[in-house]
Amino acid sequence: MRHLFIIALALFFLSSCNNGERTKVVVCIPVYGQSLALGEDAELITDIDKLSERSNGRILSEGLGNKFGYYEDQGVKQWVKRVIGYNKRRFENSAYSMAESLSANLGNDTIVCTFAGGRGGTAISNLVKGTYPYQRFLDNIKCSYEEAVRKGWEFYVPAICWMQGESDMFDYTRVDYKQMLKQFSLDINKDIKAITRQEQDVRIICYQSCCLSICWKYNPNDYDCYEASIAESQMELVRDDSLFAAGTPVYPFNFVRERLHLDGEGQRSVGKLHAQTALDIIRTGHSERGLYPINIRPMETDVIVSFNKKIQLDTCHVTKANNYGFSVITPQGNDIAKQVALMDSAVIISCTQSTNGCSVRYGVNGTQGKTGRTSGARGNIKSSDNNEDKSEWCYIFSLLLAD
Repeated sequence: MRHLFIIALALFFLSSCNNGERTKVVVCIPVYGQSLALGEDAELITDIDKLSERSNGRILSEGLGNKFGYYEDQGVKQWVKRVIGYNKRRFENSAYSMAESLSANLGNDTIVCTFAGGRGGTAISNLVKGTYPYQRFLDNIKCSYEEAVRKGWEFYVPAICWMQGESDMFDYTRVDYKQMLKQFSLDINKDIKAITRQEQDVRIICYQSCCLSICWKYNPNDYDCYEASIAESQMELVRDDSLFAAGTPVYPFNFVRERLHLDGEGQRSVGKLHAQTALDIIRTGHSERGLYPINIRPMETDVIVSFNKKIQLDTCHVTKANNYGFSVITPQGNDIAKQVALMDSAVIISCTQSTNGCSVRYGVNGTQGKTGRTSGARGNIKSSDNNEDKSEWCYIFSLLLAD
């Protein structure tokens, strides 16, 4: 009898271990950047007060709490606004729909931890390692990790979502944006791994800032178009750097007053797309998402732009842009593109003269002072996936042709 009792006790212990909290895995994917990362100006459409409850406690915020929103870079302000229910800081954020999509596609023993960090109206130089927002972001990850350890749960950060670039555009900081964002990825990867002790690299799910045409110096035919260089840097890192993965360019969405900030539905759409990339990273360690050019070849008065996937036109969701968003700019500042034709995974841009030394662009256009899918800097190219929810809009680019 004693042996049977010991066996029964052991089986009960194993069963409780398998069904208890020690089997929980916390997947932490926060959002970081400036005002678009914080969701500012976006009318709240998610019931954030019941976000955790609706997911049976599988969606949690920083510190593994169940309170969301009121994102501030100062913890005391955030706490006070949550306590008093300060409605002016209750914005829609891409993190909410991302978390809902992730929780619906991951096992019941997986918890999604998400929150937003950074500071509105801030250039990249004031968000990188050594700045207050950066340290506070790390502190939020650390307190989340420590709470998971206290509960006996596993915890890791497969990725963070980067949403910043607007300030460097319209404040004309003229920093080496690509180098600074690359260094940020190296620093945040090292610093997060030091906290969580994980072996997996922390990927950067990178959106693309598309607010070119609200910048006061913007001229889409400027051969040295500075505004396009920010978007170009983000595209090149997504395309070429293994620490980066594609989120989405934001031109296919609506902006509040067609200006700087995504509206609530735009934030929700971005979150769902970021969730697709995050799921790839969780399951395979990388993601093949993203649509961008992989080769640009001049042929006398034509240019052939090859993409990494098959493409299609969409002039319904995004209002038709001139030449579907393509332009070929001479060193003298003239657009010589006259016609665009699609073929499988490439476009042929026919021009009025030789293209040698020209800048080949996509999405560098738009009505001055406007942003978004109807009037802003935009294009009409997306991947030809038959599933509308999985189609990917092409990243904006600006690339020079060799003489």
